[in-house]
Amino acid sequence: MSQSTRRRFLQAAAVGAALPLVDAPSVLAGDPPVSADAALTAIVRLRYKFLSEAQVKAVQTGIQRGLLAGEILKRFTLDPVDEPATIFVSDIAE
Repeated sequence: MSQSTRRRFLQAAAVGAALPLVDAPSVLAGDPPVSADAALTAIVRLRYKFLSEAQVKAVQTGIQRGLLAGEILKRFTLDPVDEPATIFVSDIAE
């Protein structure tokens, strides 16, 4: 059994997100998820079938927290004058 990596998980998530765009209704079994957290939880359920229901609930809670944090960050607007405190300048050694 090969060890999973973040890259493989993200590739699987991208494929899962693109499946509804494919004109093949037989690809998806059942109704598609109605929200982002339901879709991400469905991906986790498909990928990690060995998780118990309590573990899936914990993952779902983390997904919901992450999406909520993203929504909060989206609402926060930055002024055009807000810039980083430091600016990176690379020095080329001669």
